[in-house]
Amino acid sequence: MTASGLADELLDPCAEDLIESLRAFGYDLPTALADLIDNSIAAGAQNVRVEYSSDPGSAWVAVLDDGRGMNENELRSAMRFARNPNAHRAASDLGRFGLGLKTASLSQVRKLTVLSRDSNGELSSRTWDIDHVTHQRQWMVLTELDDGARAIVDLLGFTGQGTLVLWRNPDRLGDGPDLSRRIKEAGRELSLLFHRFIANKRLAILVGGNRLEAMDPFLRTHPATQDRGYEDLKHGHHRIRVNPVILPHPSRLSKGDTTQSTGSGGMLARQGFYVYRGDRLVVAGGWLGISGLYNSQPTRLARLSVEIPPGADLDWEVDVRKSTVRPPSPIEKRLAEIAKDLRAGSERVFTHRGTPVPGHRARGEVQLVWQQVRRLGMSEYLVNRSHPLVSAALTGPGGESLEGLLRLIETTFPIDLVVQEVATSTAQEQVEAPDVEEILSEFRSMLTGLPQDPVVRAALTSALMESEPFSRYPGLIQEIVKSETTEED
Repeated sequence: MTASGLADELLDPCAEDLIESLRAFGYDLPTALADLIDNSIAAGAQNVRVEYSSDPGSAWVAVLDDGRGMNENELRSAMRFARNPNAHRAASDLGRFGLGLKTASLSQVRKLTVLSRDSNGELSSRTWDIDHVTHQRQWMVLTELDDGARAIVDLLGFTGQGTLVLWRNPDRLGDGPDLSRRIKEAGRELSLLFHRFIANKRLAILVGGNRLEAMDPFLRTHPATQDRGYEDLKHGHHRIRVNPVILPHPSRLSKGDTTQSTGSGGMLARQGFYVYRGDRLVVAGGWLGISGLYNSQPTRLARLSVEIPPGADLDWEVDVRKSTVRPPSPIEKRLAEIAKDLRAGSERVFTHRGTPVPGHRARGEVQLVWQQVRRLGMSEYLVNRSHPLVSAALTGPGGESLEGLLRLIETTFPIDLVVQEVATSTAQEQVEAPDVEEILSEFRSMLTGLPQDPVVRAALTSALMESEPFSRYPGLIQEIVKSETTEED
């Protein structure tokens, strides 16, 4: 009977069911390994090694550090599922829920072993084996090393102070060449997530014996990078530091610059917010779900660094994986304003790049598709027959039929509707910029209809590039043409 007088009963979760459910938090290999490295940083480690064996049937992955290590009681606590996320934590503590070590590991494998040696040389071990929990139907953790684990520990030479996390039975991680490839790709992502620690020489990370180099997503040393400085936002007792940056135009990037700034998914996927928590990058791109912000080709150079302190986790809705966040409502509006201004700056890089130079055809000399003529005191709008695209179509097969169609379009041009719309439109509607992605899509579509003869196609493509509205976006249009040429080669 409770203090309120209401009846109650103990309803423990089924261990064998819950431990399987805890594997579904959505970790991928990079975020799982990053969670373990967070623990190493919190333990004061200066060196972290990720070693593995991809042998089919006996594959394993191990993460070793030279941190403080844990004694028996500390390890027991670390292997317990969950802790109070509101509890006070040191600034260096990148954990929050007390789930990361376990859920990250078991998302990839069925057996997790942790060995730790403290400053007194005391060695402690614990193993979560999903099959053992299922068999026992209780939260039973193994306290002794099995022979397989002992052999791997000896192979790795784990003899000093620190912690070793060992993954085995990789039912989701895989083995063979696939595991080797995934480890290599994960190492690249770790170079990004921990780039500040690596660059400042606070942490060395080796993956498969290869030392990771810092991957700066902002290319701050590039002379064409536009750093717009810092702005501090306040939320509660926390200071949020925002730094908007526009990357250089892709044509100004070397192969090394491109590799460093893109990561998986390329520049299109990597635009947007980069959220840091204690110098650890937790979100690498994307627009944080803010309304009106989305990935697009013209905005792919826009990146914003956002620094939040570890104590702001709850306000920013940092998830268990530390890979998604949501800004607090009071500062979301300002973040959106900064982002929209930065996106416009990215678009201008492409809009202005490729503007004709002296000696080339000037913007005012572009041949328009429509012409205005005065006849009997009235304005008429006719299709410009001398426009290269129109001329090519008229002189080709079916030209006479096309001429008849053009005359029909001209004589039925809805001039009254156009005048009415102009008269009733607001000033804002009249100056509203067209959707750039729609214009680019239309350009790609028109390219597919051009003749395949190389000489004719090149001439018509040039004419199309110089026509409205495509001539307003020379940088983006040139990229599409260059991409098409490369595909043909």
